Amino acid sequence: MKFKKTKNILFVIISWFLFNHGALAQYCPEIDSLIIEVKEATFEDSIQLFNKGKKALTIISKSKFKDAISEVYLYYGNYFYYIRNVERANLFFEKAKLFASNTGNKHIETLAKIRLIYINNEFNEKAPLEQDLLNLLLETKQSKDYANYAEILNLLGIIKESKNDLQGAAELYLEGIVFSESHSIPHYPAVFKNNLGLIKLYAKQIDDALVDFEAGLKSANKENDKNLASHIQINICLIYVQKNRIKEALAIFENVINYARTNNHPRELSTAFINMSSAFNNSNNQDIAISYIDSAIVVLQKHNLNVELTKAYIVKTDVLITLKKNDEASKTIALAETLSEKTNNLEDKASCKYFRYLIDNADKKYQSALNNFLSYQKLKDSLQQKINGRLIQELQLKYNVQKKEVELEKEKSNSLLLGKKNQEERFLKWLSIGISLIVLILIVGIISYRYSVKTRESQAMFSRQLIQSVEQDRLRISMDLHDDIGQSLSIIKAKISHFKNDQDYAVLETDLSSVIEQTREISKNLYPSYLEKIGLVRSVARLTEGIQYSSKLECSFDISEKVEDLPLETKTHIYRILQECSNNTIKHAQASALKIEITEHNNEFHLIYQDNGIGLNSKQKNGLGLLSIKERAKIINGVVSFETKTNLSFKLTLKFNA
Repeated sequence: MKFKKTKNILFVIISWFLFNHGALAQYCPEIDSLIIEVKEATFEDSIQLFNKGKKALTIISKSKFKDAISEVYLYYGNYFYYIRNVERANLFFEKAKLFASNTGNKHIETLAKIRLIYINNEFNEKAPLEQDLLNLLLETKQSKDYANYAEILNLLGIIKESKNDLQGAAELYLEGIVFSESHSIPHYPAVFKNNLGLIKLYAKQIDDALVDFEAGLKSANKENDKNLASHIQINICLIYVQKNRIKEALAIFENVINYARTNNHPRELSTAFINMSSAFNNSNNQDIAISYIDSAIVVLQKHNLNVELTKAYIVKTDVLITLKKNDEASKTIALAETLSEKTNNLEDKASCKYFRYLIDNADKKYQSALNNFLSYQKLKDSLQQKINGRLIQELQLKYNVQKKEVELEKEKSNSLLLGKKNQEERFLKWLSIGISLIVLILIVGIISYRYSVKTRESQAMFSRQLIQSVEQDRLRISMDLHDDIGQSLSIIKAKISHFKNDQDYAVLETDLSSVIEQTREISKNLYPSYLEKIGLVRSVARLTEGIQYSSKLECSFDISEKVEDLPLETKTHIYRILQECSNNTIKHAQASALKIEITEHNNEFHLIYQDNGIGLNSKQKNGLGLLSIKERAKIINGVVSFETKTNLSFKLTLKFNA
């Protein structure tokens, strides 16, 4: 298979962010003229630019059009970006954005944002470029800022190309052509036609690409857009090289080189050198080709233009292989391979693999040559899937139809104005009805919500009052048992003690002592007054000892001493919760062990009660015991949860703050 050099190694200029476009706003004839002078000076040197810029800034600052200052700063940024002084370009774009924001020049503010997003993406691969641009695209469409809308469409297409999505890029460029022409936006029809021509060139539609380039060049010359015209001329040279019209290509190259040198544009200058080298190589003038490509490499290395530098190394490799300098060619293609991994350009990767195949084949490294050729074929197949010439033609046809439809819509717009007005009136009528219904629904919803909240609050208040009432009743009964019945029983016991000689009275005294002890125990259980005397930790210890003694359950506990700092009411509720849990364990759980743990961290307490019983049944889950636990948790502003596994265990977790 013969390698078609002109289709694989020619460097194609993409309109990478054509900064010097007509961002011009309308101020007054004098200010407009000054801004045009500054814009044109960006194609010259810095002395001319700043002299004209200083003059413009002085006059503008004394006028009522102070927002025009931001446009001067924008052109300063354009100039420094083109000469690859990115730090100063970024500085002036920031100044343009800030000044435009302060003076209300929304168009220049948005344009400065676009510049900054692009620069940020160029030097920060992780920057969310596409999403930022899509947000701005929507914003410009809503504000009818058509020039910036077209600018963003163009940049999104360029991003698609950088990601090897040529089909997506073609769709954006075709949309841009229709949009910019239908809205009579200068500069952009030429930009989009140029970029679309490049896509067609990739798709091997050479004649169609030339038509787009020539149309774009005509438009650029008509608007005196020299920078854009220079871009398009380089791309026309690509067509001439492929058609073997070398003399015509060389003549155009000379003009482009002179323009790039005069205006200090490193990217354009190096691109011209690369294409000149390719042209001389194809005409068997390899010595001259080497001198041109080395000149390009020097410029590109100086300005860190890695995408273009990759192309330059590939072209130089082709020249060196023609000169049969395989060792030097191998070193050069290694540099291209390293850069192509960074830029992730499939076309460059394919070219690198092909030249590796040629070098290995010449050095009789046949296994390596075969592997590289297979990799080349795979990459080329992938590229062919990325772009389909027939689909582009279909897209072109669709957008041509769309363009005509847009023109027809313009003609119909006047006759539709009256109908639109009536439609707006009907819309307002239905809108008012809809708003009234929504307001009514909202009012009903708010009333319902407030009623529901009050009902829940009332229920919660009732539960708290009920628990407090129960506690008060327990306190009263406890005191009655202890003070009245307990004392009466003690007096009776004292009287009986006088009859110690009688055996029956001795038995009666023993039984009476037992009743007194039970009465005291009931009194303590009804109201654990010892919480205040001995504290929660010892009270829980006493509780577990009683459980272990009476029920033979293995009990353990681990309680932080910080619980003693809690209010008595809180400790009472915690004790009641533990009582309820232990009662459930004793009565229903059929457990052999239980564990109580209370820990504290940053004034937040965690209470965990767990047994190894059979868990809760459905009746117990809805019983009064768990309900009272939940209510007590709410009273101390705690959150309680239950974990129960049938025939396995029961676990309660309570979290509350000090």
